[in-house]
Amino acid sequence: MKHAHSALWLRRSGALGLLGVLIACGGARGAPVTPNGSRLFVPCAACHQPDAGGSADGTIPNLAGQRRRYLEKQLAMFRSGARIDDSMQAVTAHPAFAELRNIAALATYLAALEPNPKPVTGPGEHLRAAQDQYDHICTACHGPDGRGDETNRVPRIAGQHYPYLRKQIESAAGFHRDLAPPEMTSALRGMSPEEKDALADFISRLGAAKIPGEKAP
Repeated sequence: MKHAHSALWLRRSGALGLLGVLIACGGARGAPVTPNGSRLFVPCAACHQPDAGGSADGTIPNLAGQRRRYLEKQLAMFRSGARIDDSMQAVTAHPAFAELRNIAALATYLAALEPNPKPVTGPGEHLRAAQDQYDHICTACHGPDGRGDETNRVPRIAGQHYPYLRKQIESAAGFHRDLAPPEMTSALRGMSPEEKDALADFISRLGAAKIPGEKAP
């Protein structure tokens, strides 16, 4: 019931916020203007925070500094229902996001922000082994630094919040081969809960000055 009330509140507040955004961005009647990504982000700040750094508990992701093309794809997937999340679908269901130029403007705005410098991290256990797992499973697509790939819409995962990463690793393990590389999903399915914990923790610390137990380059 609490979740339903939360989703309803997001629908109402998102609709009101986006009404003003539409007027400012030319979505209402009048002369068309260039969409303003910062204005489009206003309804999102309730969950992702004004700096787009994600929630304090790390369950809602940092969007600041994320790959632009990846963000565009995910916003479109939430709107179409290909990716499911009640809150995100409530926001992206608004007509503002029927226009690709508005999706592009929001993604461009977020991509230009500085990532959260203090992501929520895990307990710091088994990070050396987790680095080996990362090198084996993640590096080919996400890169050794976890910054992703703009061309192929591969997301930045370095410095993402540990609780969010842990949930996504669990979800990715169950992805169909059409949604994720089969070598990744197969490897994740074969990992123990403790190994998944450590992998999420290691990724959350990528970009830090020094990761405890990290191998020398």
